[in-house]
Amino acid sequence: MYFTTQPQYASPQAQKLDEVAVKANFSKTQKEPLDESIAQNPVALTVQQNPKLPVPSISTTISKPPLNTSPKLGHFPYAEADQSQLMTISSYAKHEYQRYEKLHSEAALALMKLIYAARDEGVWIIPVSGFRTIANQEKLFQAQIRKTGSEAAAAKISAPPGYSEHHTGYAIDLADGYYPNQDITINFQQSAAFHWLRQHANEFGFEMSFPPNNPQGVSYEPWHWRFTGSSQARMVFAKVKQVL
Repeated sequence: MYFTTQPQYASPQAQKLDEVAVKANFSKTQKEPLDESIAQNPVALTVQQNPKLPVPSISTTISKPPLNTSPKLGHFPYAEADQSQLMTISSYAKHEYQRYEKLHSEAALALMKLIYAARDEGVWIIPVSGFRTIANQEKLFQAQIRKTGSEAAAAKISAPPGYSEHHTGYAIDLADGYYPNQDITINFQQSAAFHWLRQHANEFGFEMSFPPNNPQGVSYEPWHWRFTGSSQARMVFAKVKQVL
């Protein structure tokens, strides 16, 4: 399930948070053509053609646990997922700026169901950023330090490397296809996609990681959602759930 995109310049927030210099200008079609990479995946193809099917239970594994076990600047440590366990769910932007977003298979299939359920109600939810390596997070965090002036300030809006939920393959940043230029900004909360997610995301195993005034002290991120709809995912986020 890929999305047809045309590049345009990104907002400063999106450039800093995910190193995207060019943003997607999404076409206004209700249904996009089936991408060939999804067509090659029989499980994903079945779900895309039959969005009402239940998400199958898929056994996944996480790579070596993180060396650190204590929170840092409000963020909990997470291991980097085994990339062989990830499924490509979408592309974002085009040409040299295009990247392919991935999630653990069980989270990916649940997200496909969520997206199609929303589309049935005229809401267009788009994946923007899924799995992220520790090396990529290091670049993002250093950029935030340069912008904000300190690690503590940077950690309010970006996790230190080794402490991002994106490392797990169970976290996803989402956008509204009918609300251009507002990806990974606070304005996402005004979109139909966000309001739909607030009402229905939990039905598909997703929850907002950083709501207003969250106990971790991280800035409100209406676009950032994590999957907790399986026993494996719940184990990954067990520590953070203890403080909620």
